[in-house]
Amino acid sequence: MREKAFALFLLALFLFLMPLGLLFREAVGPLGLPPLYLYLYGAWGLVILLAYLLFRRA
Repeated sequence: MREKAFALFLLALFLFLMPLGLLFREAVGPLGLPPLYLYLYGAWGLVILLAYLLFRRA
């Protein structure tokens, strides 16, 4: 359990600390939203979903 929680922490660190400015140069993405916002909310939702799946069995 501790190893999975640590792996989730490392995944979240990788998702949020990588140089995001290098990935999203376009000002407008799908649905007229900035791609950076879509990425941040998507990554945040993924981390929350994985944390839920990990800790609901505990």
